Amino acid sequence: MSSKTDPSQFDAVAKAEAEEPYFALLGRDPVAPSLIEAWAYLRSGQISAAEIAFKAAMDAATHIEPQMPGDAQIVSAFRVAEASREWARRKLLG
Repeated sequence: MSSKTDPSQFDAVAKAEAEEPYFALLGRDPVAPSLIEAWAYLRSGQISAAEIAFKAAMDAATHIEPQMPGDAQIVSAFRVAEASREWARRKLLG
């Protein structure tokens, strides 16, 4: 587990390359735990478990006030996703 006061060996911010995009989820976000579990299940090849965790994230999202699609934080998240794709393409192509 990582925190500001105790970063783990897997701390993404500390390990990020100079121009590498990243996106952080905080513990206060109601969908974060299930999304993090879904990521872990996906990365370990447990697709069925990932689907269950993702469903739990979707269920959690039904209990919070949604942000508008044009909200600056939402737009920023989409920009990070696209920048991550582009960064990965550049890394693959050398």
